[in-house]
Amino acid sequence: MKEHLVVHENDLLMLAKKVLAYLGSYTHTKASVILLEGDLGTGKTTFTQVIAKELGVEDDVHSPTFILKKEYVSSHASYRNVVHIDAYRFNDPNEAKVLRLEDDIEDPHTIIFIEWPSKMAHVPHDVLMMLDVLDDDTRDVTIHYEKNR
Repeated sequence: MKEHLVVHENDLLMLAKKVLAYLGSYTHTKASVILLEGDLGTGKTTFTQVIAKELGVEDDVHSPTFILKKEYVSSHASYRNVVHIDAYRFNDPNEAKVLRLEDDIEDPHTIIFIEWPSKMAHVPHDVLMMLDVLDDDTRDVTIHYEKNR
């Protein structure tokens, strides 16, 4: 299923709740994975920050561009772990092996956000969000919801 939206920065909480509602609509045997694709400055990290706060993450969420992967603890009933990955610096999909993503994917109480997923090998995912800038506070967002991955 595909959805197309134009959102303002203050609409990101509504968008986060919409994605979480979709993820909560079926049983997970593995981690939930959200891929975030878009140019620099389109709001990938901002969206991750909003949804992490909605999940009860108390730490400040920052882009892990230089450390590649950051993990947070959540107070959410379904998602106790939040993993945030930024693959921007990868030149080859094989570089992603250092992330040990396969370990995170096995945990159904984990939600994983991957920025720049096109720089990695294919990752099974639940949601693919494509973000484009329309103006300073408006984004064109296309969401692809995967059925029963």
